[in-house]
Amino acid sequence: MQTATPPTLASMQDIQTPPDIGNWPLAYGYWLVILIAITLIILVCFGLIKRHKQRAIKRAAINELAQLKLDDRQFASHVNALLKRCAMSHGTREQFAHLDGEPWFTWLNSKTAAPDTTLTSLLAKRYQPMPLSQDEAQQLHDAAKRWLQQALPLKALKGDTAC
Repeated sequence: MQTATPPTLASMQDIQTPPDIGNWPLAYGYWLVILIAITLIILVCFGLIKRHKQRAIKRAAINELAQLKLDDRQFASHVNALLKRCAMSHGTREQFAHLDGEPWFTWLNSKTAAPDTTLTSLLAKRYQPMPLSQDEAQQLHDAAKRWLQQALPLKALKGDTAC
């Protein structure tokens, strides 16, 4: 037994679905997320470049310190000049050129968390007629390297007129 389909039902067609929604154009929220991500990437890149440039003086100073000969009669003077140039690279010549002796040593000690008396005591010997011994020169080299690693790039401390 076959049932006859009513003619109204036979004339009906299947449901037409709308086309799939595409990915473009993006909604405003996605554009905002993309803009924020690009901005953050640019800021991080600029920050890394700035940090690299700030630390260039530190790298150059440590390399120059490594090039100095420990047996040079003027080793302490060369180390002092190197530290002074590092200071002047972060400020003006007028701020540092006049510093010598105890004010210079005080300024050097103010730039590190743990002041090193070895550095200042050996730098004080730079004008003595007898050159530094090999052991003293090595101690000065190590103390200067520690100061460069800890103090550079220079940051201004409270009440500090230099830098």
